[in-house]
Amino acid sequence: MQDPDRRVLSNRVSELASTRALLNCLIKEFALPENCLRYSWPQEMGGIAPGSYLEGLQWKGIPLTISLPNGQQFFVIVDRRDRLGSHRYLSDVYARKADDNWRCLMFPEFVAQLLAACEHMTCASNDELLDQVLQSQSLTAAIVAHNMGGSGPAPLSGYLASEQGLWFGHPNHPAPKARLWPAHLAQETYAPEFQARTALHLFDVPREGLRITANGLTEDQVLAGFADQSCAGPGRAIICLHPVQAQLFVQDRRVQVLLELGELRDLGTTGALASPTASMRTWYIEGHDYFIKGSLNVRITNCVRKNAWYELESTLIIDQLFQRLQQTQPETLGGLSTVAEPGSLSWAPKHAMEVDGHWFREQTGAILRENFCRRSGADLSVMAGTLFAHDIHSQPLVHRFLQGFNGQALDDEQLLDWFDRYQAMLLRPVLALFFNHGVVMEPHLQNSILIHDNGQPRQLLLRDFEGVKLTDELGMAGIDVGLHPRVRQSLLYTREQGWSRISYCLLINNLSEAVLALSWERAHLAPLMWQRVEQQLRTIRDELVRPAPELDAMIAGESIACKTNLKVRLAAKADRQAGYVNLRSPWGEEVRYG
Repeated sequence: MQDPDRRVLSNRVSELASTRALLNCLIKEFALPENCLRYSWPQEMGGIAPGSYLEGLQWKGIPLTISLPNGQQFFVIVDRRDRLGSHRYLSDVYARKADDNWRCLMFPEFVAQLLAACEHMTCASNDELLDQVLQSQSLTAAIVAHNMGGSGPAPLSGYLASEQGLWFGHPNHPAPKARLWPAHLAQETYAPEFQARTALHLFDVPREGLRITANGLTEDQVLAGFADQSCAGPGRAIICLHPVQAQLFVQDRRVQVLLELGELRDLGTTGALASPTASMRTWYIEGHDYFIKGSLNVRITNCVRKNAWYELESTLIIDQLFQRLQQTQPETLGGLSTVAEPGSLSWAPKHAMEVDGHWFREQTGAILRENFCRRSGADLSVMAGTLFAHDIHSQPLVHRFLQGFNGQALDDEQLLDWFDRYQAMLLRPVLALFFNHGVVMEPHLQNSILIHDNGQPRQLLLRDFEGVKLTDELGMAGIDVGLHPRVRQSLLYTREQGWSRISYCLLINNLSEAVLALSWERAHLAPLMWQRVEQQLRTIRDELVRPAPELDAMIAGESIACKTNLKVRLAAKADRQAGYVNLRSPWGEEVRYG
């Protein structure tokens, strides 16, 4: 039985983290763009603890009051005035409606009131969202309880630990740990936050139904990357599936018929022992040349995580494009370092109808991703999402990480220099690809891997070719003709779509979280860090070989696109349908910090 104190504490920690994530969404997607936020005390103070507003105690922070159109208000003390809505919260969150007194609500009531106010503003409603938020918080509590004992590795002690140490998930998502997981399959067996390690599920299939794509590999090398083929009979091959995907796969009657006929053979969980990474469907096998990114027909946060058949093909197209650019125009790539994805496979019965064929390929589709730890060192590689995340005491992990190499806490100048190196490695290649070549990366925190030298940034790897897009006016020109229309459609972005995506990923998802973590308890560093970003953007602008009007506007202080994770969930739409709101630039006229 779980320790009662641990259960109470883990629930409290998870509620705090979930509350802050929701508040982040509310501030970024509604309060700031709709001008519903004031850095001032509310007119009525009834119910707010007196200690929160004692005058003359500067360390108490800055009051933040949100007043929404339906009469709902929220109040919290923060450490800074931030144009991108990125704060350290210093007090409990208070809520009130109309003329009621302020109260610190129980978590379910807080969620219900916040979602009701957002539904009022958007005229959209998702009956499942409240349950998803509560399920996310409940799973977070189980994750915290599991990791409180300290028996597992420290989250930044090595690469795999960083993939499995993202305990609270996306800091700007309403339900970062929401998963429509099959109820009979324990999360502890398959989820990264529980340091899971399990064998992959194998199937023996007719080789003639395979579709293999390869860049620099033979078909046999691709097959060997997924599973040992020594037991495959003549004309047969062995493929691997995520164990949960396999359970879902064999429940389908089309699969059961093939099993009964012997065309398909279920070999069970007899594959390589593998560890799930933060994406849930990408597996790390120690010492193996590749990660294996399989399909997972489970909705996690916004999306069902299957490998669409057209994305399997577009991944190889992007791998080939990057290889060609590195060989022919490396000086135009801004020091780009990527994680190669040189092969993929999927299987479908040879005589399947088109609809059934696509279904089988999406169930069995998998991608080989280079295991960069083989060249960079697993002990010198960390995922940026965890690097700037928090521990169970709400402290940023990055400070203890850096202190471990330095012997003491870094001073202001050292933190600024560290940030300067990190942001340059992130910004230069992403902007060079966009403006010079029309390539749209998705450089969010989970797609960024920092390779370090005693804690100091040495290289930043960008990954996930499945998510790369090409602009219609430039990027698609670098691709050979003859693409399947659906593959072409999956790759295509307008220039406006591309700029919104990368500006959000770079500045709000990635650098804003880095700034917040590094300036924790030193809020005066934040404007200095954003000044470094502005200076870096000017340097990059001078390096580009093509016009960059969007970057010129960004440098001049025009607004920045912010993706709407809460709004898209309120509308019950897929992640690809998420829109953007505009937030004010973090540089330009002076910003006040407390």
